[in-house]
Amino acid sequence: MACCRSCGQSAGAGYFVALLAAACNNPSPTAGPDRASGSQSTAITWTDGKQAYAITCTVPGGCQERALAMCNGNYTTLKSENMPMPGTVRSVQGQPSVVVRCS
Repeated sequence: MACCRSCGQSAGAGYFVALLAAACNNPSPTAGPDRASGSQSTAITWTDGKQAYAITCTVPGGCQERALAMCNGNYTTLKSENMPMPGTVRSVQGQPSVVVRCS
């Protein structure tokens, strides 16, 4: 068992499992699939010739979580489609997606 320095108590295996689980739940800052945010991100060239990221998501808030992770919190939305609003039916709308550029 390891010592928890901030609390002065011993920490068992459960402490480290919880710490690892928390680290695994952060959205990925790199392109590709991401289970934590339920999203897929691809680096693209936007119509102005500059780099951007196309993100599709399967869970509410997943696109925003991924954009925040990929752009360290600073991004501009270039395009947004099928974002769920209160009262919308997602299966009819289609998969939500955004195109963002890091600022």
